[in-house]
Amino acid sequence: MEPIKDIMSNIEIPAVVNAQFMQLLNSLSGLRIISNLGNQQLTHDDLIDAMMRATFEHLETEEISLYLLEEDSLKCVANLDWNSFTKNKPSINNKTHICLMSDGVLGKSATNKEIIHIPNCKASDEDLLHYETKETGSLICAPLLVNGSLIGVIELSHPVANHFDSWQEHSVTIYADLMSMLLNNDKLMNNMKNIVDVRTKELRNALEESEKLKTRYEEMSVIDPLTKLFNRRYFYTEATASMARAKRYAQPFSLMLMDLDHFKMVNDTHGHECGDNVLKTIAEILSEFTREGDTLARIGGEEFVLALPETNLEGAQKLASRIISTIQEADWDCRGIKMDITISIGLSSLRHNGNELIDDDFQVSDILREADRALYFVKDHGRNNIKSYSEIPQ
Repeated sequence: MEPIKDIMSNIEIPAVVNAQFMQLLNSLSGLRIISNLGNQQLTHDDLIDAMMRATFEHLETEEISLYLLEEDSLKCVANLDWNSFTKNKPSINNKTHICLMSDGVLGKSATNKEIIHIPNCKASDEDLLHYETKETGSLICAPLLVNGSLIGVIELSHPVANHFDSWQEHSVTIYADLMSMLLNNDKLMNNMKNIVDVRTKELRNALEESEKLKTRYEEMSVIDPLTKLFNRRYFYTEATASMARAKRYAQPFSLMLMDLDHFKMVNDTHGHECGDNVLKTIAEILSEFTREGDTLARIGGEEFVLALPETNLEGAQKLASRIISTIQEADWDCRGIKMDITISIGLSSLRHNGNELIDDDFQVSDILREADRALYFVKDHGRNNIKSYSEIPQ
């Protein structure tokens, strides 16, 4: 009897079986490529393009289109043919047509949620769309389903009739299931990303708004809303720190207290709007005479104070003279009516004996009280003038 191995060696596998076997291996290879896409960090478009190329290359089709459900229609979001594939062109949005759920084999596949294989489009009794019959010999449409719900349809076509075999029809179903899963996962991830982005944006906006409110609150707590100068609260804090430094290093320190003359008459005669404009202009003038390190504040209705570190009494007197002249010579006008605006100034300074500070126990409240007494002396003796505490009778 002839050995079995010799018998087997004489058996030839039919070429058609061998070809189908290789086609099956090729199809499985495509499935492996598509399944691995889920492990990659791809954008939505890149995911679709990669799935389209893997399907086109491993299912021996001439053209492939992907339609996704948008409301009650199917929109073609990707298309790949042999020309685009060989030239490595992107598959995204190469077609723009939209198919209704009641249109053609594509719509029937979507509506019935079933794969439809048309072996010979020219001889088919099916209601084919124009683009499905134009140079199309064979056609397969397969629905993309997630938990029984339609999300789209994948369409494979070839110009040769009876091109697709039963194994390809079966493979398309598996490909469609895998693509459905990946597209759904991508949608869920994008939805989650969008939710995170929205929440992050909301949180960022809330933080920015909180910072604005915080800044606004801080400004309101230390800024005079009318003149935009510092208020009394801020002045005491800054002046205390400046005066402490001056005392520590035996440096000169002066304080200037200013009050507009007859300001009540301005309000009574011209109105509070005009009075407010005068105060804002005074603030602008005083700011022009302020150096870095000085502290200018509005501490009363028409009363202003200026702390002058590293400035002795002589320097403060010169500055006060310039302020008085500037305000007196300014063109004051309210609705066409000329006004005379003047200011009275009281000064006080830390006193030194050589390099030693005499007023070592002096506080801001003390130097402010001395400047206030000097100011009232000016008010009682004609206004529109300057006096220092050391010049008035004790």
